[in-house]
Amino acid sequence: MALLWQLALRYSFGVRRQGFARLVSVISVAGMTLGVIALVVVMSVMNGFSREITERILSVVPHLFVEQTIDDTSGTEQALRQQEGVVAVSPYLRTQALLGSGSLISGARIMGVDTRTLATVSPWLEIVARQLEQAADIRFGVVLSNSLAASLAVMPGDDVKMTLPDVVVSPFGVFPKTKTLRVVGVFDLSINQSSADAFMDLTTAERLLRRDRDGWQVRGQDLWQAPTLASNINIELSPLGLHATDWTETQGSLFASIKMEKRMVAVLLFLVVVVAAFNLIATLAMSVQSRRKDIAVLGMMGLSHTQLSLVFLLHGLLMACVAIAIGTLVGVVLAINLPDIVRLVELAFGFKVFDPTVYFISDLPSHLLWSDVFWVVTIALLLSTLASIYPALRAARISPAEVLRYE
Repeated sequence: MALLWQLALRYSFGVRRQGFARLVSVISVAGMTLGVIALVVVMSVMNGFSREITERILSVVPHLFVEQTIDDTSGTEQALRQQEGVVAVSPYLRTQALLGSGSLISGARIMGVDTRTLATVSPWLEIVARQLEQAADIRFGVVLSNSLAASLAVMPGDDVKMTLPDVVVSPFGVFPKTKTLRVVGVFDLSINQSSADAFMDLTTAERLLRRDRDGWQVRGQDLWQAPTLASNINIELSPLGLHATDWTETQGSLFASIKMEKRMVAVLLFLVVVVAAFNLIATLAMSVQSRRKDIAVLGMMGLSHTQLSLVFLLHGLLMACVAIAIGTLVGVVLAINLPDIVRLVELAFGFKVFDPTVYFISDLPSHLLWSDVFWVVTIALLLSTLASIYPALRAARISPAEVLRYE
């Protein structure tokens, strides 16, 4: 076996090779290296985007919405707070409405919230709770998202007209229910999910809509255990008229699309590794062709077809391992330091990769997962092994007598 390794090392890294064959070998190794680097870095960037979106959106959206389906709410909130896994609870009331200012009209999601407990279930909405508390003396105050305020061209202190999906019956006919609200604050969370949100105090919302709260926003101990917590609530607290919906149902399509994009990008980049594997086939085929005499001599010296196949299989795997090792090392270093590298490039050339006025992030995120690195290395090695099989079998089929007949 030592002889086989010695021959494979000589064929892989020996200096006595023809110029064109050496060039093809270098291109093959470089292609595999670049493919692995691209896979590690791009998948880390996709992980970074996914983490940023998760942290931004799910810091605004509670883990669960628990709706009250019956009128009797006595003891319901206390039972919900005592449920295992529940960390914080905050009542809410929500509806759809039209907000108007002058000739401008925009649809809005109206949320009536408890300013004392809102931040416990949605930490990023603490600014909303604080603005509503500071304007507690204003009877009908509302806090708008910056996108909603911009579409209505209003600022804090302006009035907006709210039209609810209810009607008022009077002797003069049926009219939609309207109310003038005072804008007491504007918030910016830089995510599309909050672009049409408007918040008001829960008591004010109940007075305007003439109904009690719809239910409770709930924050659990573990974000990723929210589906289990929702299932437990639906089973154990259903006699109290509670029905829980977790974030994977309300925001699940967004995160499913992110995962799908990551898979598609990974598949497309794996094509680079596949192309590099085809280059490896060409390199090994040329190596076999240029060493027909060596193979014939080795066959005459007693090496079996299996041993000859192993020599060139090891030859291909050694080249692939070098490429994959270099690509993995460079890819991991780039993935870990990518945000800093991008900042240096931005400082050097005076531009922003992500304009914070356009995108909800200002830096290129990167989050390296070692599981991704493992799969990249495993699949690259598998493709390299498959690519090395045909040239290795071809080397074993060479007949020593035919090659050496005229030598």
